[in-house]
Amino acid sequence: MVACLRVATILNGVECKEEGRFCRVNIKQIVKNNSARFSFYRAGYMYYEVRVDGQAYRFPVSLEDLGTATLLAEHKAITLMRYIRKALEDHTFVKA
Repeated sequence: MVACLRVATILNGVECKEEGRFCRVNIKQIVKNNSARFSFYRAGYMYYEVRVDGQAYRFPVSLEDLGTATLLAEHKAITLMRYIRKALEDHTFVKA
């Protein structure tokens, strides 16, 4: 279950409004026993979706950062943790 907070300041996570409360979704909740699925490509970014407690979230993966790495249609979320963390910091980890 997502730990709910009454404050909007979230560290290393994303805030989501649930029943009038702000809830924290942190990196551990996102990557633990989870998978990320390809959603779409746009302007040099592959977008992946993960589900956390029934809610889908989307985040970008820059093709410029990948070098010669292979992107698949589905990855274990932990293998994309670098990009998830960056999206959390950049506020590009958003509800899908």
